[in-house]
Amino acid sequence: MSLVTLHVYDITNTQYEAANASIQGLNRFTKDILGAGGIFHGAVEVNGDEWSFGYCDRGSGVYCCRPRGNTGYTYRESIPLGVTALSPARVRNILGALQAAWHGHEYDLLARNCNHFCEAFAEMLGVGSLPPWVNRFASQADATVAAVNYASEQTQKFAEDVGNGLSNFGNGILSLFGAGNSPPRGRTTQPGVGANGGPNEGRRGCEGERGAAGGGDGDET
Repeated sequence: MSLVTLHVYDITNTQYEAANASIQGLNRFTKDILGAGGIFHGAVEVNGDEWSFGYCDRGSGVYCCRPRGNTGYTYRESIPLGVTALSPARVRNILGALQAAWHGHEYDLLARNCNHFCEAFAEMLGVGSLPPWVNRFASQADATVAAVNYASEQTQKFAEDVGNGLSNFGNGILSLFGAGNSPPRGRTTQPGVGANGGPNEGRRGCEGERGAAGGGDGDET
């Protein structure tokens, strides 16, 4: 059995000191005053090691460091998640599976970041979930992006459907009035058929051409 702890850091790894200071100030306001969350890096400590996930070009993005000692960020606070009943050997097996599944190049700031990894790791250890505020900004932003993308796709699909419907309607009108289906030059009606109409070989001959000339589906737009 081992205590499982979430270590939370302010993200201050930009190359600009002013930006780093702004992030810390934002976190103090949005988390400490409003309780809404902020921009945080998370890591899980178990059996004396701290584990997290980050971007890399090749291989696993899962890495280990000394607890509360990640020099890429500024340590903020620690939150106990509970006690795991798993043996150290079982925890190592879980970490091996996570290292194989969490590739560094698949890191995504909104949909697959360090806090998503911590959530998955904590669940596999059988302890409590992360506090919602730790990853709230990324989760809400990801949901917003997904909603915007969905709305855009549906709008585009609707526009295409309307365009196709109008095209088919227009072709149907042209077909109804026989557009493009005049008798071929040189072909005449049978003797004895007057202007009041009636069966004739010339008109029946055009029926076979109607599909090609004006009775088929219109081009898709």
